[in-house]
Amino acid sequence: MIDFSQLKNMCASKKFSEGVIIIREGDTSPYCMYIILKGTVAVYKHYGQPDELLVATLVPGEFFGEMSLFLLQPRSATVIALEQVIALEINQLNAYEIIENHSEISLFMIKTLCTRINELNQKMKVRTRIQEGRTI
Repeated sequence: MIDFSQLKNMCASKKFSEGVIIIREGDTSPYCMYIILKGTVAVYKHYGQPDELLVATLVPGEFFGEMSLFLLQPRSATVIALEQVIALEINQLNAYEIIENHSEISLFMIKTLCTRINELNQKMKVRTRIQEGRTI
């Protein structure tokens, strides 16, 4: 587990109550990401719509919002606090400082992103097999 306490002096600590929408799919600001220190969040695509999909449940030590921060694009999902959440907010200014000065955190984030891409690729393979009528 990565020790994120070293970031507390450079990042704002944010508290979110249970049920609060932390980020909403489609929003364009603020461009920031969050590292969860306490609590659990749910990540949804199409939240509140008939085709709503729970994408992930994230716990302390995990992060979300990185795509919007680094790509400067609208939020790709809605994230909701499942209980009280305390998270570090990383904005554009301190993101690059963290990357430059905290290689262990940068490496952790890269590995996490690669794992998420790998898991998505595996899900897509299974889905393709099902659509083609092949057994798994």
